Amino acid sequence: MVKKVIQFNVDPEDFKNEILSGVAKQLKNFSRNFKPRDPTIWIGRKEAAEILGVTYSTLLVWNKKGILHPFKVGNRVRYRREDIEQLLLQSNKKASE
Repeated sequence: MVKKVIQFNVDPEDFKNEILSGVAKQLKNFSRNFKPRDPTIWIGRKEAAEILGVTYSTLLVWNKKGILHPFKVGNRVRYRREDIEQLLLQSNKKASE
C-alpha cells in the first residue's frame, strides 16, 4: 500500500480562523433549527383525580380500560400532565358535538 503525502504551507492564524468560521456557520445553522423539548411534568394519582374531577376508583377503571396510561416509578404511579390535559381536551370536543 502506497501512502501519499500532501503538504500545505498555511499560516497558522489563517488556518485557525478558517476552522472557527466553519464552526460558527455550523453552530448558527444548528441554533436556527434547534427546538428544545419541554420537560415532562409528572403528577400523582391524587392530583390527576383532582384535575379530571373524578374519584380514585374511576382512575383505576380508566387505567384498566386504557383511557389513561399510568407509569409506575418504583412503588408509585405517575401520569404525564400532557396526557391528562389531552384527555380533558378530547372530552370537551365530545361534549360540544
